[in-house]
Amino acid sequence: MAKHAGSVFSVDVTGLDAQAGQPAYARICERIRSAIVSGALAPNARLPSGRTLAKDLGVARNTVDWALDQLVADGYIVRRRGAGSFVAAQLPERDAPPLAPRRAAKPRVETAPRRLSQRADALRSYPGHYLAASAIPFTPSLPPIDLFPREVWNRLLQREASKAGSDYWEYGASNGLPALRGAIAAHASAMRAVRCSPGQVIVVTSTQQAVELAGKVLADPGAKAWCETPGYQPVQHCLRAAGLEVVAVPVDADGLDVDAALALAGDARVAYVTPAHQYPLGVEMSIQRRKSLLAWARQHDGYVLEDDYDGDYRYEGRPIASLQGMDDHGRVIYIGSFNKILFPGLRIAYAIVPEPLVAAFVDAKHAADGHTALLMQGALAAFIHEGHLGRHLRTTRAIYDERRLAFLHEAQTLADLLDFGPAIAGMHVAARFKPALAARVDDRAVAEACAREGIAVHPLSKYGAGERGLVFGFSGATRAQSHAGLTIVRGAILAALV
Repeated sequence: MAKHAGSVFSVDVTGLDAQAGQPAYARICERIRSAIVSGALAPNARLPSGRTLAKDLGVARNTVDWALDQLVADGYIVRRRGAGSFVAAQLPERDAPPLAPRRAAKPRVETAPRRLSQRADALRSYPGHYLAASAIPFTPSLPPIDLFPREVWNRLLQREASKAGSDYWEYGASNGLPALRGAIAAHASAMRAVRCSPGQVIVVTSTQQAVELAGKVLADPGAKAWCETPGYQPVQHCLRAAGLEVVAVPVDADGLDVDAALALAGDARVAYVTPAHQYPLGVEMSIQRRKSLLAWARQHDGYVLEDDYDGDYRYEGRPIASLQGMDDHGRVIYIGSFNKILFPGLRIAYAIVPEPLVAAFVDAKHAADGHTALLMQGALAAFIHEGHLGRHLRTTRAIYDERRLAFLHEAQTLADLLDFGPAIAGMHVAARFKPALAARVDDRAVAEACAREGIAVHPLSKYGAGERGLVFGFSGATRAQSHAGLTIVRGAILAALV
């Protein structure tokens, strides 16, 4: 039944013909009584008027009145003068719950395994989150929320929400608000030497969505995709969800090994890389590897997905220009995210695509979810245009650098157990177990033991390639937290030695 003015509930009383052999008023009476007993109609809930029920059910008004009269007589409904009919506050004795508690009959639930698609089976190897990720030391890639300027953000959000017009309240353009696309283009050009116009910016919810859209737009099911190994697993599963075959390409001190990739699958259609700060090892792709990767894309009609997930944070050495800025042939899709530099709940990221691909990406985004949340886009555009993003990055860059140095100093206590990789950029650092220990320590067991003590470290083995070690996020830990946390990590490693 449709919900009507004056009614505080909706109840389905359709399908009355199924109970053949009973008069219409009896069928209506039984359906409403069942809804009351089951709790679908709560105590004291107001029923629609007899006229409304009769119209919705396609029966005479008298038929409904007889049904309601019977329910009143049985004690399920009470009438209040001038107000209408209401569900009784207490059920009649025959349907009331027992005074003494008793074990309820276990409902019959079908628990047999269900047949899933091959795609779903593949995705289950990297399960979704059923609980929120905890912002505790040393959670990788999770910005400390206490550093975010909430008062500024709340003011902008309220201001944008109160603006006249309907820009934020109707269906929006699939590629994003013009104001935000312009702000993103200016930011990426200034900070990362990306060459683009606002028209090339596609606003998405996350890096994963950008990659999945790219996989669907650029490759047919069954096509191959190069992925760094060890590497960012969620993206690999997005590519699999798009129907691509992921080809694990080894990473060394110079980044993704292009020669190895060519030997494994020279006919690949796309390559996913994190060239400025490889995830999770932290190495930088060498200039020769960058040139080789772009040459492959140009010669084989391939595309490079450049994930610059934390390119705004570099603490030592010269700034690293984007791979997209080196590309003269429109073969790089540049991907950035505000979820890691502002706060994960924002759910705004972006892809900067070559002009000939813009229409296809907009169509794919429209098919995926229409558009990204408009009000948040408007607030973010104002946050960037008014200089708050720049100030936030300068503030957090200085704090993260201080915490990075403190972490590395405290981590010297683990020098006999772990070899730490590069830590000159980003928000995390990876460490491999010493060669003599690698075969004796289960890094997943270490991570689980640390979690029980309130410390979050990621096992390096979860990123592929079979390497054992730990990945630490340092941006959210003060010096005192690093000292205490690393003491726990050391104890967990020693306890895990076999």
